[in-house]
Amino acid sequence: MIRTFRASVLLAFVAAVALALAAPALAQDPVKVAPDKCKVLLENDNVRVYEFTLKAGEKMPMHSHPRHSIYALNTCSVKIGTPDGKSEQVEFKGGQAYYSPPVTHEGTNTGTDVCRLIITEIKSHKAAAQPAK
Repeated sequence: MIRTFRASVLLAFVAAVALALAAPALAQDPVKVAPDKCKVLLENDNVRVYEFTLKAGEKMPMHSHPRHSIYALNTCSVKIGTPDGKSEQVEFKGGQAYYSPPVTHEGTNTGTDVCRLIITEIKSHKAAAQPAK
C-alpha cells in the first residue's frame, strides 16, 4: 500500500511538471506559429514590429503576445478566442491604434476583406535610459 501511494505521488508530481513545461508550448510566438501571416519589420532588444495579414475566412492559431500596440491599416472584423473557450467579435477600424496587455488568443477573419495590422510587441525588460545627443 505504501509503494502504491508513493508511486501515485510520484506520478502526480511528474504529471504536474510535464504540464508546467508544456504550458509555454501551448502559447506560442505568433511569428513562429504563422510565419506566412507575420512579416517582421523591426526587431531589437526593446520591441518587435511586424505586419500581420489575415485573409477573409482565414484562422490564426492560438498564440501569445507580451504587451503590445496594434495599428489597423484597414477596417476588418476578427473573432477572437481565448484558451478558456470564450470568444468575442472585434472590429478594427482602419487608421486607429489600440493597446493590449499580455494575451493568449486565436483569431479568425470573419469579414470579407483581408485584415492588415501593424503589431508592436514591447519586450518585457526595461531598457536603460540613454543620454540625449
